[in-house]
Amino acid sequence: METRLLILNADPVFQDRAIGLLDEMDNLETCIVRSMAEAVLVLMSENFDGFVVEGEPATALEQATNARQHFPSLQILCVTSGADKTDSAVRAARQKILYVSRDVTERRLRRELGKFVRPLDQGAGTPSEGVDPCHSLIGNLNQFSAAEILQMSCLSQRSGRLTFKSGRGNSEIYLHHGNVRHAIFGQLEGEPAVAEVFRWRQGRFYFEEGIISQVQTVNRPWAHLLIDNLQKFDETIELSVCTQR
Repeated sequence: METRLLILNADPVFQDRAIGLLDEMDNLETCIVRSMAEAVLVLMSENFDGFVVEGEPATALEQATNARQHFPSLQILCVTSGADKTDSAVRAARQKILYVSRDVTERRLRRELGKFVRPLDQGAGTPSEGVDPCHSLIGNLNQFSAAEILQMSCLSQRSGRLTFKSGRGNSEIYLHHGNVRHAIFGQLEGEPAVAEVFRWRQGRFYFEEGIISQVQTVNRPWAHLLIDNLQKFDETIELSVCTQR
């Protein structure tokens, strides 16, 4: 079975040296995305053996670190150019991210890429114990809002439990094949519980695949929930601004 590699490269035209060398490797399937949001959506909906982030040091390392926070068991490679190599490499190592500069000879770059890909090939297609990288979504609500997380999960046709934790308490939203089936927060259930989570701007979230609720308290499509609750949130902000005036 082929090793699957997701590559984040913001340039829609430029095919750099790293992508060219990866394309030459046997039994390697590559998929290229152009934004971090697109990368998260793809990683949630499909299984990949590794993730490669390309770009300038500061931006690439920030994106790779973001991916590490959301997908803790995913193998990540950061390919950059420019200065600040030593400091970036140290920071990448702390996050268990392999850091490679493309400003080296082709032979060395090929060797470094091979070091990243070969271990992936050994584990490709072999299910491991626990939660696989695609199903290990965790993160902070100051990076992605609850609405964005719910939208990406539903678009990916996920089935499982989204848990949100903040100073206000814990909330759970259960999905079944991309539809919201049940939601709970304290004494609230159904749509009121979803609406409460949409107000949160601080806290953490994580997704657990395959945990299905036998209770159904939400019957409307997820898109309707998003539209209605986001409209209510906008109206609340407008009312607050008018009151302050």
